[in-house]
This record gives sequence, C-alpha cells and structure tokens, in this order.
Amino acid sequence: MPSKALSRHLHAPSEKIYDVYIQGSQDQDASGSEDSRSQPGGVESQTNNTGEDRVELPRPSVHFTTSAIDFPFEIYDPYPDFNSKAWTEEWKGAHFACEGPRGVDVNGNADDMLGAYRLPNDALEPQPIFGSYKDTGLGSGYCFERHARNSAYGDEDAAGDRLNNRPQPQKVEWEKVNWGRLQRECYNRNRGRFQESKAPLSMFRFPTHEDTSRVNETLILPDPAPNSEHLSNTKRYKARNAVLLRAYENKEYTPDNMLHIRSMITELSLHSGAEYEVFLLVQIVDLDRHIFSDPAVYQKALDDFVPHEFHNISILFNVPLLEAWYPKAGKHNPKDSQQAHMTQPVQLFSLLRPDFDMCWQFELDVRYTGHHYHHLEAIRQWTQKQPRKLQWERAGYFYSPFIHRTWKSFSAKVGELTKGSGVWGAVTTTGIAPVGPKPPTESAEEDDFEWGVGEPADMINLMPIVDPVTTYMMFRDVLENYPDGKKTPRRTAPITPVIAMSKRLIRAMHHSQVTLGTHMMPEMFPESSALQHGLKVVAFPEPVYLDISDKGPEELESIFNNLTEASVWNGFGPHGNVGKHANYWWSSGMHPEFSNVLYRRWLGIDMEGNKTDEQRLCLPAITLHPIKGP
Repeated sequence: MPSKALSRHLHAPSEKIYDVYIQGSQDQDASGSEDSRSQPGGVESQTNNTGEDRVELPRPSVHFTTSAIDFPFEIYDPYPDFNSKAWTEEWKGAHFACEGPRGVDVNGNADDMLGAYRLPNDALEPQPIFGSYKDTGLGSGYCFERHARNSAYGDEDAAGDRLNNRPQPQKVEWEKVNWGRLQRECYNRNRGRFQESKAPLSMFRFPTHEDTSRVNETLILPDPAPNSEHLSNTKRYKARNAVLLRAYENKEYTPDNMLHIRSMITELSLHSGAEYEVFLLVQIVDLDRHIFSDPAVYQKALDDFVPHEFHNISILFNVPLLEAWYPKAGKHNPKDSQQAHMTQPVQLFSLLRPDFDMCWQFELDVRYTGHHYHHLEAIRQWTQKQPRKLQWERAGYFYSPFIHRTWKSFSAKVGELTKGSGVWGAVTTTGIAPVGPKPPTESAEEDDFEWGVGEPADMINLMPIVDPVTTYMMFRDVLENYPDGKKTPRRTAPITPVIAMSKRLIRAMHHSQVTLGTHMMPEMFPESSALQHGLKVVAFPEPVYLDISDKGPEELESIFNNLTEASVWNGFGPHGNVGKHANYWWSSGMHPEFSNVLYRRWLGIDMEGNKTDEQRLCLPAITLHPIKGP
C-alpha cells in the first residue's frame, strides 16, 4: 500500500516532491551529459538565509503573444508513413486513403488538411506550469492560428485570408455531408488492417433476457499469456478507437461547435484510415418522447436536436433505457442522469460494438487548438510505454517541469516517497473478482519497472488520480451497493472532460452495475473500477497553464500537490477557485475565466462575441475546458 506521505498528504512540508537546485551544480542528466539545471523562462540566483547560492524559480508566464505573421506557414501532416517498408513490417493490411467531404480522398489533399506555423528552433513560449510537451511527445515545433487551423472545415471568416499564402479551400455544402457514410466507407476500404467488425451500430436497444442471464460472458478475463500480441514482433492488427462526444437535447450547435466536430472526424477517422471513429451520444431528457417505441419519434428527435450532417453518427439514449439495463444502479433522475451516470451509455456502446478496443469520451465543451490525431496518438503511445510499478503513486501528482525538471526525476522522487512499494496488482473488495492480470512478482520491489511496459493503458485521464478519502471532495463518499461500504478502495480525478477507457475496463464496469448495482460519481467510477480490477492506469501529464501572476511555481505546486483543506481538491477552501485560472479545469459554481478568455482571444472575439484587433494569435497545441458560448 502507499506510504503515509502519499496516501494521506501528497505534499507534506518534510517530504516535498521537488528539489531546489543549487546554481552551478554539475549533476548529470539521464543521458550522462552535464546539466546546469536552468529552468524554462530563465532564472536568477539569490542568496538564502543559510548563505547558499540558490536558483530563484521563475513565475509561470501565460502572456501568449506569438503572432502567426512572424512565422512560415506549412500544411501540417502528423500521420505515419503509411505503407512504407517499416510500417508494413509492423502492421497487417494496407492503408487506403478515404474520401472526404469534398468528394476526393483526404490524404494529400491540402483542402482537407489544417495549416500551422513553424516556430524557430522549436521554441515554445510560454511553458506550461504542469505537464509537458517535451516529455510526452506532444511537442511539434508548430503553433496554430484559428484560420489556418479551421479553414478546411468551413471557417467562413477565413475567406479572403492571405496571411498563410494558401488558396481558400474548396467550399462544401456541409448540410449535405453524410459523416456516417464517409466513416463507414473509410473502414470498408481499410478493413484488412483491423480485426473483424460487427455491423454499424445505428441505435441502442433495450436489454433482452439473454443480456442479463449471460452477463458473466461479457467480462474480458485475464490474458493467460503475459507476452501477448502487443509485446511480440509479429505483425499486428491496428486497434480501433471510438471517440464518443457527449451531447444532449437542445444543445446549441454554434458555428464553432460544427468546426470542432468536423475537424475531429476528418483528422481522427478519415485521414487515419479508420483507426478512430467519431460518434455523438445524445441524451434525450424529455420522457414524453418515446424514442425507442416508434422509429418516427426517434427520427423526429434527431431532426429536432442534431444537425443533419451528424445524423448518421448520432446515437440517442434516455433514462428509461439506462434504467432497463441497470435497474440496480443508483438513482436515474432525468435532471442529473447525464452527470451521475456518464459512463452507462459508454458501457452500452462498448457492449454493442465490441470491435472497438478503446473508447475516448469527450465533453463537447472541450477544444484543442492543435491536431487531434497527433494529440491522441501522442497520449496513446506515451501511456503504453509507462510501467505499472508505482502507476497509482505517479498518477497522484501534478508533474511540473519548473519544479521536477524531468519526468524521470519526478518518477524517481515519487519512488523515494513510496519507499519502493505502492499498489501492486488489484486492490480487492468484496463482490468484485479482478479481471486484470496478476503481477509477475510477489512484490513491487522485485520488479525493475518492467511490468506493463508496452501494454496499452486501460484508463487514461489528463488529470491526477487520488484517494478521495483523503480529500475534501464533496462526492468522496457517494457510493452505493458496494458490500464493503465506505471501506471500499477507490480513486478519483478532479474532472473527466477527456477520458479513455479500454473494452476490458468498460465491461468490468458494466458487469458490476448489472450484478451488484454499484454506483459512484463519474469522476470516481472508472478509476475505482480499474483499481479494484488491477488494470493499467495512467494520468497523462497534459500541459496546463495557469493565469496567475502572484504565485511562483513552488507555491502553485504546493496548492495542487496536496490533499489538505488548503488545496484545489477542496472546492470550497481557500484555493478552491484557483482552477478557474487554468486552461483545463473546472471550479465550483463558475466557469473558469482563463480558458474562455484565451479561446476568445484565439478566435479574435471578446467575451460578448465582438471582433477584436487581436494580431492573429498563434497558440501551441493546447486543451481548453470548459469553453462556453462561441
């Protein structure tokens, strides 16, 4: 189990997970070269009260001032060299280009590709206070300006734009585009790359007696062969990923929403050759609309609540459907079901579309200024390289390059605090039989950070994951139908606007809700299920900027990396609203200011929607949440 320092106090005064470096020290980095310990943004030396010469850590700057007019424009293409010799030696099948909304194949067609601006010497300013571009592979050496990023998807304001020296892409009658057909045809062209798929899922259905009586067969049991295909040298099928965008009736699809969804489909699905497929999961709250009793009523709901171009990627659900599948699990209140049971539609999707190995869930108020395929592939590849040893302990912290310098030194410090042990395998609880593999050794000390390397993660969050019992989070004890009650082992994340879950994890969640009726809040349920089943979990260090000028990195790190009352984990404490200054967060009772303000600056509008004189702001690839309005 975790040491007291980790399980009770992530940031104790005597056991900090950062070091203050002495200027001029000659320690060596992982490659063996000398490292002067310089920090991003520059540092100045000072003398402390002990007379030592120390480095003053810089305050994090979020003054994004890079303008696209200063850098050369390029078509941005992050895709692998499909069908090359190296590619065909690793993957089964061949990649075939797919038709896009302009009636021609998207690969190589500049009209269907976004543009970006190359930064000199891959310079990125400012640096994020938490997370990293360099350590994770997210860095690209480019920045992204609104018109170059969105003109391929119908950005009408880009018409006549000559900044990027790019002809205006061919216009599209977007209302006539059938994204469902384009994605299905893309899969059909590339089906040799994937294991056999079931027929397309156009709508959910109510459960049958067989669904309930044979629920044990839905579980994916431990792999008896630890060296499974992902670790072998043989050719492999590509895994398929479903991207599930969460929507609801009366959702307003603004022009910005439309650009966002089109870009995700084009970049993730069509260009990749069906490695990803994008869907809208739409909750119908009005119970007078009996969408599953009459096809005409279902179609009327689509017509009323979903733009026509997205009809064939949309799957509707409502509370009666969830109650029928999960009659034992919690309260299905129509007013809060979207929040309290966020994972249940995902569970149904995975059950009815078993050909998807991973489901990525996105809230529709998330935006990404960079390229979606590069984003998710960087996350997927980086998390696959992480070992299982100390996975939960590393996941419990915000990683800050300002403080911890490198991911390697950060991980080493976490190991020191954990005394080399930590969670090892499943943390069992009554009534739940783990589906994850058993550890290869009796104890974590016997493993040299080898177990799990090369294994795809079962759950990925872009935020840290901690034991809620040690926090002041409001819903930490909201759990139902667990035989061990409040002693049930569990974990939580502060927010889950973007989360990825494997089929193995989702099926385990489905099974426990059908058989036991287990219920936790959605910020806890996937994480806790992964803990109880002994599955691989990674908190990806997504770059996070904070628009705070009166606090330095040390103070910010102490606010975020502790579980005391004076932390961001206590929404009603003295620092409960610090998160509103972050580009990716949420805060109690209000929309974070920074994400909305920054996004509007990027769009060239103010908070009222009026156009501004913004000089074509060019942002790094940055995740923003929540975005309300434009």
